[in-house]
Amino acid sequence: MNGGDIFSAISALIGTMVVIVLTYYGSRWYVRRIARGQGSLTGGNHIKVVERLVVSKTGSIIIIDVQGIQYMVGINDQNINILTQLDDPIVVPQKSEMTKESFLSILKKFTLKENKNEKN
Repeated sequence: MNGGDIFSAISALIGTMVVIVLTYYGSRWYVRRIARGQGSLTGGNHIKVVERLVVSKTGSIIIIDVQGIQYMVGINDQNINILTQLDDPIVVPQKSEMTKESFLSILKKFTLKENKNEKN
C-alpha cells in the first residue's frame, strides 16, 4: 500500500463517521422538535393519549382526551373497550411533573367507585 491508498481509506472512514454522527444528532433534534409541539404523550389535533399503563403482555389501560372529554379505555390484541368516561378531566402535566402515581390514583378512584356501585 502506498501513501495515497492509506489517505483515501482514512478519509473515507472519517467521512462515514461524520455522516453517522450528523445523522444521530439530526434525528435527536427532529424528535425533540416534534415532542415539543405536542401537549400530551401522543396524539393528533383532536384525540390525545393522556396516560398509558401496561397491565399485561398484550393489554393496556389508557386515558384518552377527545376534544376535552376524557375516557378510560382498555386495549388488548383482540379488542378495545371504553371502560368509563371520566367525570373530572385530568390536566395534562408538564414532562417534569409526570408521575406514575397520578394515573394509579385515578385508577384506584375508579375501582373504588365501581365497588361502591356494586354494593348498592
